[in-house]
Amino acid sequence: MTTADIVRTKAMALAEAGSPDDEALRELLACCKGKRVSVVLARQQFLKQQEDGSADPVADRAVQLLDEVLARLPLA
Repeated sequence: MTTADIVRTKAMALAEAGSPDDEALRELLACCKGKRVSVVLARQQFLKQQEDGSADPVADRAVQLLDEVLARLPLA
């Protein structure tokens, strides 16, 4: 399992559980180990799933969490 897969699974679990933002972000930042690419790949997987026409509010929440993680990670 890649780090992106782990991040994706964690984001989905946190979104499904309705975890508070600060807690979810802290867990996702620890999960990705500072690897921005892993977060981007996980986010892309969610977006690809959404392109298939399946509306999923939990997946939408997971994408929002990943967006926040990306905002906190350095660009390089």
